[in-house]
Formats: sequence, structure tokens, C-alpha cells
Amino acid sequence: MANTTVRLFRRTKTDSGWGHYPAVISANGRVKPGWVTIAGDVVDVTDTDGYYELRYYRGSQMIYERLDHGASQAWNACKRKEQELSARVAARDAGLEIVEIPGRLNLRKELLRFVQAAIDRDAKVAARVYESSADEFLTIIGRTYADEITPEDLLKYQRELRRSVADRTISNRHANVRAFLRWCELDVKALSPILPKYEKTIPQAYSTEEMRNLFASIHDAKLRNTYDILLQCGLREQEAVFLPWSNIKLDTGVLQVRSQPAYGFKIKDKEQRDLVIPADLLGRLREYREQHLSEKLVTGTRTDRPNQKLLRTLKRLVQAAGLNCGYCDSCKEHDECENWFLHKFRATAITNWHRSGLDTRSIMRLSGHSDMETLMKYLAPLGNDAIRERVNNIKWR
Repeated sequence: MANTTVRLFRRTKTDSGWGHYPAVISANGRVKPGWVTIAGDVVDVTDTDGYYELRYYRGSQMIYERLDHGASQAWNACKRKEQELSARVAARDAGLEIVEIPGRLNLRKELLRFVQAAIDRDAKVAARVYESSADEFLTIIGRTYADEITPEDLLKYQRELRRSVADRTISNRHANVRAFLRWCELDVKALSPILPKYEKTIPQAYSTEEMRNLFASIHDAKLRNTYDILLQCGLREQEAVFLPWSNIKLDTGVLQVRSQPAYGFKIKDKEQRDLVIPADLLGRLREYREQHLSEKLVTGTRTDRPNQKLLRTLKRLVQAAGLNCGYCDSCKEHDECENWFLHKFRATAITNWHRSGLDTRSIMRLSGHSDMETLMKYLAPLGNDAIRERVNNIKWR
């Protein structure tokens, strides 16, 4: 019987050179990004060069097929390849031949074209988001051609998402799928006349006490500077991850937010901006820089690579400092508090800028928000005290 087994590997470079290593599959049946098994040991290779690949057999020949995808897409590709091989074997055993029908849009081929079109118009981040959502959609519905998609497929996709993701995420992914279906020239309104809804939440900010306790527990100078930059400069996560020292002007106290082509990073909405670094933080940055002149990245890893684990590190710091709330589901199930996350530093910065008396236009410029409506979500909850005072002064009778 033909071998239809497909395994997911990661080709990566170790001290002994390049090799193929099995990807680690978590207990939830998903790939653990950046982790592989080497000589029986589970190893984190996130910070090393490499890529995912499929291993399967064509007759007696072992094939390694390179994948330029992230962990979740690579795992979906593994499952698809297994289904494809099984289908081909079943067709062969039945004396049949798999033939694609001319003139019909093959969804997988269209997805490749759709993603490439986004890349060609220099929307690489959008391309990754589109690819992830549409790939997930096609895996769930199991269709081959565009004309096979029905309204029930969209509902099936939403039902599957509700098992594991929040309503807002469902809405975002649904919008990405709709964009792909429009690319396939399908009647999106007929396929999905009712859009998934979600409850819009008010951005949360850290309290002064929470920040005081957190920073009192951080003894590593680089980590302290990293989270202080997020807090006091209001950077988005990726803006901080790819921040080079060349964009920190220590003489003038200015932090420049710029794209970093060397790392494949582009700032949101292509809006460059300059931020004032508060005096206390500026002093510590100057002191740190004097002792680490060879480093290129402000928030980089020990090997001076982009640090993509800032959230994981924050969770560990909070846990070690005893700052978990102890009440949320994440605290109870994973001992990682869901009330601590990176974007909350940005919300806190915007909150404090507003409370300091900065005008709205200045806050828009500092935060990099391109429209007033988005910014107002952060400013809306800040007027509660003033509103309360005015409401209390109303003579009701």
C-alpha cells in the first residue's frame, strides 16, 4: 500500500549545521511555533534561521517540500497534502484519474494569486493576514472550486471559529474571507448577508500602582527600558520589536518611528512620526547605550535579533511578581493573567497624554492614529469624572 503519511518538519541551522527536525505538536493538536525535536529533546529554535517543510514519499523517494508559511498555515498545508495523497491513492486503486476541470476557479490556486497580489501592492502584513484566514476557511469547508461554495460554508466556518476564538476575531477573519471571495468574483452578499457581530470594548489602561509594582520587579536594564518605551512612548508592539538605536536620538531626546526594510517591517499606514522621550527614560537609555555600543536593536534578544517574545516575557514577569489577578479564566487555567498584555501599555500612554492636557490633534500625531474615530475609543472613557460631576450638578426636581 502506498505511503500517504505526511509529517511537518522545520529545516533549521544548529551548531552542527543545517538539518531537518520534526515540528513539535502541542496537546491541543496545533504546532508550537518555533519548537522542534532534536535528538529526543524539545528545543526552541525561534531565533535561528529556518523554515517549515513537508516530508512525504513519492514511491520510495523521500520528498521535502519547502513552505514559506508560519506554524499554523504550515500545519494546515500538512493536513491538505495528506488528504491529497490519500485521494490520489484511492483514485488510482479505483482505476480513476484525478483531472481538474478547465474554466473553474481552483480555490487554492486563487488564494496564491490573491496573496501575491497583496504582496505586489506592498501590503505584506495584509497578505499574511489574508492567507491565514482564507487558508483556515478552505481547510474547514473542504471545497475545491469557487462555484462550490454555499452560504452554509460561511456558517460552518463561523461555528468552527466559535469553538476557540472571540467574537471580534471571528468578525475580523470573516472580513478577510469575504475579501478573498470577492477576489474569486463571488456574490459575497448572497453568501453571507448577515455579518458576524461583536461587542465593542473600551480600551483598558494600567493603573499607576500596577506600573509601579511591575517596574519594581524588573531588574534587567534592557527589559526595563523595553517596557518603559512601550509605556511612555506608546509604541505598537512591532514598532518596539524592530526599533534600532539609530532611531533613538539621544542628543535631542527624540524617538523616530520608521519602517525597517532590513527586517521586512513597515510602519502602519506608512505614517512616520517623532516622539518625545521623557527625561527619566532618556537618561537611562543614554546610560545603557554607553555600555552596549555594539547593539543594533533597542529591544533585541541577547543575540541582537528582533525579540518576538515580549508578551511571553511580560506574562512571566507578572506571574513572578505576584501581580496576576487570580480571577480571570487564564489565571485559573494557565496561571497567566489575561489582564496583562502589550497593547495595554499603548492605551495607558494615550490615556496619560490626554490627562496631561495634550490636545487631540497632538495625541493623534504621537500615537500614529490616522483617523479621529479610532482615537476617540481611547479618549471616551477618560471623561467619566467630568461627566459624573456635571450629572451630579443637574437639578432633577
